[in-house]
Amino acid sequence: MEIEVKVPVAGVAAVKARAQALGYEIHRERHFEANILYDYPERSISLSGCLLRVRETPQGALLTFKGKVVHDPTFKVRPEEETTCADGGALRSILESIGLRPFFRYEKFREEYRGEGGLLCLDELPFGDFLELEGSPAAIEALARSLELDPASFVKRSYADLYGEHCRKLGVPFGNIVFPESGHAHP
Repeated sequence: MEIEVKVPVAGVAAVKARAQALGYEIHRERHFEANILYDYPERSISLSGCLLRVRETPQGALLTFKGKVVHDPTFKVRPEEETTCADGGALRSILESIGLRPFFRYEKFREEYRGEGGLLCLDELPFGDFLELEGSPAAIEALARSLELDPASFVKRSYADLYGEHCRKLGVPFGNIVFPESGHAHP
């Protein structure tokens, strides 16, 4: 079961320095992640409240299935299954061969820290910076307290939802969340 929250931040540098000062240790160095969501043409996976994602990093690919969100007043909670694959291109080809289609792409730079039983991810996306806190509810609350984060700032929504809100505020069309230099305007 995945338990997490996101917290928007003005910049990751100050949070990174605070986490290191508190003794959080780097789990994964800053790296680029390209994420593609897959579904059948009729969108049956998404319509059921689930998600199928291929995440490609410099270390390889990760196939993730996320089940329906479980109601929780504070945290985003949902079943999650993941497995690694050495070749992201082959993984995408297999999914497309069985009728799945890419429908949304989002990119980010991520750096991960471990501390007090939880995972702190520093995510830099084209539309803003976020912390993602993962672990048990107690571990997330401990991480938040240590970093002096207000639980009222916790966000349970996806990056796609947050980006949609961002686009509406700017009056621009919603699309993939990609860095301009990546050249990946479509999945």
